[in-house]
Amino acid sequence: MRYHRQGEHPTGMLILGVLFSWFAWKTFDLLETEWALMPLMFMFSAGLLFAHLGALILRSIPRIFFYIKAMKTTGKAGTAGWASPKEIQQAGLFKTFGLLSGARKKPRGFLAGLHNNKPVFVDIESSGLVLSPAGGGKTTGFVIPTLCHNSTSMLVPDLKGTLAVMTGKYRRKKFQHETLFVNPAGINAHILGVGARYNPLQILIDTWVDPKLHNQVLSEAEGLAKQFCQDPKTQGENQYWRNGARKFLIFAFVYLMTMEGNATLSNALSLLSDSERLHAALREAVQSTHLHGDLARLARDMIGKIENGDPKQVESFREGAVQSVEVFSASGVLAECTSVCDFRFSDMKHKKITIYLIADPTRMSVYAPWLAVLSWCALRELMRTTGPNRVCFLCDEITNFKVDNLPSMLTLAREYQITMWLIIQELEQWAYVYGRESLETLLSQTEVKIIMNIRSFKTCQLISNMLGDQSIKSKNYNIGEYFFNPVSTSVHETPRKLMTPDEVRRTDKIILFSGGLRPVLLDKISYHEISPWKKQLEVNPLYGKAYKGKTKLRL
Repeated sequence: MRYHRQGEHPTGMLILGVLFSWFAWKTFDLLETEWALMPLMFMFSAGLLFAHLGALILRSIPRIFFYIKAMKTTGKAGTAGWASPKEIQQAGLFKTFGLLSGARKKPRGFLAGLHNNKPVFVDIESSGLVLSPAGGGKTTGFVIPTLCHNSTSMLVPDLKGTLAVMTGKYRRKKFQHETLFVNPAGINAHILGVGARYNPLQILIDTWVDPKLHNQVLSEAEGLAKQFCQDPKTQGENQYWRNGARKFLIFAFVYLMTMEGNATLSNALSLLSDSERLHAALREAVQSTHLHGDLARLARDMIGKIENGDPKQVESFREGAVQSVEVFSASGVLAECTSVCDFRFSDMKHKKITIYLIADPTRMSVYAPWLAVLSWCALRELMRTTGPNRVCFLCDEITNFKVDNLPSMLTLAREYQITMWLIIQELEQWAYVYGRESLETLLSQTEVKIIMNIRSFKTCQLISNMLGDQSIKSKNYNIGEYFFNPVSTSVHETPRKLMTPDEVRRTDKIILFSGGLRPVLLDKISYHEISPWKKQLEVNPLYGKAYKGKTKLRL
């Protein structure tokens, strides 16, 4: 800029004015001039100085506006940023849905964290994702607060048996829920009492009891068989073998229901494991007229393959069917639990019910198929039942068992009044269980995402990309070719990640993605830091004592 010529700088002008006044004073003293003229001389000097400074300021005003404009970002390199308190307020995330105000409205919503010491609640109608590694706080910071705050009917897979003990009594007393504990291993039975039972084949039995639904029997049996013997994650594996194993399962389910009237998974295993009994059942079914002859047709087809096909191949089909239901053997813990239905999942659409599916984490090879088939049955019943109540499926550790066709159900949940929370430790686990192609479905169909303490580099990179880029102004300095060349400055607008992958990895904050709102940065809070929950919940049976923590929130 031309304003910086020597003598026009404010500091230089001030020094010159002072020197001029000192020189005038000395001159008057040496010449013994009349001192009465001294004030006039100082006034002249000051006037000259201030006039020059005023002119400099007037000439600097355009430069000030130019500087402000130059340093203001245009957003052309990115418009990412964190949501402000005003935006969060306008989105309705500060609402506590009646608990603080004492309103009669049913408490709903899901606690995500704190923003400026105010609780942030998200309320969804379809699906949400909670992503946090082991020890990241997803249970104490999301699952338990959800059970304490939300009065919606809930289905809760409880892989350690702690959620039922800690929150079952609270939900029964606070929300007047009927609490059911499906507890085949009898974990904490001295607290929870006798567990409820559910027969997964009851869905198939329902279609047989109603003659109008007979045309759906085989398709229902095929759906159940596919849950037990699921398709591979990648193409190219032995699909023919799986189809053959499913055919044995379908026959066992339908035969036991229509011919013997004792359709259970244990009985299906018994039938498939005994070759002689199976052959006798096939010969008997050939004479059957059930399902307009479809049962007889299925039996004839299987007899033909057994008698005329490759014996080893047919035996591999039968063995595959046996292995898929092996965990329901008569001597195992799941036999009694799946023998009859003490309740129906469809009742959750009409009553206030919380159902806990309690597993033994040390025997997940046994309990994973059971959890998967009960979850599958629950979704089928709820999707086929209309009612006034919305139901929440709180899927903690959903990657520890595989529900057939779950990714596609995420797109349908909202229409059937089902809210699904998928709580997982790592996205790679989801890709391993449900296939890498389903990752895009998971991320696109979950309207809310809560991210806590991510450590995986790939996931940190993904979250960083989801947060987007922001525009920043950066200064570049040109020092010239030689030492005494003047230094020049230039300003550029450049993109920068709102959070780099390393910043995502190191942060102890919660990152919340909610609909079209800009991402929200939240502080963590656990149930034992919330009053009165910290005093109303039961003690975690695995620790034997209550968590201690300073109260951060009062509801």
